[in-house]
Amino acid sequence: MPNIGEEIYNKSITIIDSLLKGNPRFDNFYSEAEKAVIKRVIHATSDVNYAEALFFTNDSVQKGTNLISEKIKKKEPLKIVCDSEMTKAGISKNVNKNIILDLNCYIGLNYDVLLKKQQNLENKYEFFNKVKDNVSNYNNITKTAFSIRLATMEKLPDIIVVGNAPTALIEVMDLCKRLYSFINYNPPIIIAMPVGFVGAAESKKLLYEDNFYSSIGNFGNFGGSSPAASAVNALLSCSL
Repeated sequence: MPNIGEEIYNKSITIIDSLLKGNPRFDNFYSEAEKAVIKRVIHATSDVNYAEALFFTNDSVQKGTNLISEKIKKKEPLKIVCDSEMTKAGISKNVNKNIILDLNCYIGLNYDVLLKKQQNLENKYEFFNKVKDNVSNYNNITKTAFSIRLATMEKLPDIIVVGNAPTALIEVMDLCKRLYSFINYNPPIIIAMPVGFVGAAESKKLLYEDNFYSSIGNFGNFGGSSPAASAVNALLSCSL
């Protein structure tokens, strides 16, 4: 019995190939693996502008696919932390059924639960008070930033995905450098496509210019949970 969903996807990719034909940046600037990510993002968004706007730093696609392949070989879960439930929901467990996905997002937890997690981290890590900023709670940062801070510290994920909030990306970039100073943790991949008119373009530009991270992102104020999740799905697909 034919897989109708797969047929539609393949037809969509054929259309995307025709739309990108002759695009000098797409043809000459990206590797074949990066092109596969771009086409998956375009498929998820119907926006060919991503062929001009996506960036990849420090061999992020190759590192991502190698990481996933290694996790499959060792039968270890791939730990992913997301900034929103929409981003988390867009990551498909059906793209690569060989991998165990450990998907996490804390934004839906109420503040009492988040504060409890913070207390547990304070008890677990002596360095916690040095890693977190001088604010002892969430009062001076957004809930999204506070949530992704705790999720990242608790899970030490393989991939951090930001699809909505620029504040989450700024928090992650700052936090992970402090974590690296104390426990040598640096996320293998950050995928960041926050959207909006306040801080989105600026936060992604900072990520692009920061050689500390291996990243996938896009320039400009457009983006969202769908393209961010689709970039994860592309890495999963490339690792088949």
